[in-house]
Amino acid sequence: MKKLSELNLNELISRRITLKSCLIAFVILGVLAVSTLLFLQARPISFVAVLVLPITWLPLWISWKSIHEEIRSRNTEKAASGTFIHPQR
Repeated sequence: MKKLSELNLNELISRRITLKSCLIAFVILGVLAVSTLLFLQARPISFVAVLVLPITWLPLWISWKSIHEEIRSRNTEKAASGTFIHPQR
């Protein structure tokens, strides 16, 4: 896997969009899991597995954050030189 500094801006934006989509999907699945357990009136011990889910999302969040910072730093450099590329959101 390439380092972030070796990727061009379009590849960084593509990875950021992919990671953001994954995070949103996992959060939706977590909410569905909690609501299912609440609907089934599960015992409190069943919620332990769901409470661990945000910890498993942490590496995705850290990767997304580092890519976001890399894009921001490159846009700052380009803004100083006069060529600014607005990242897709």
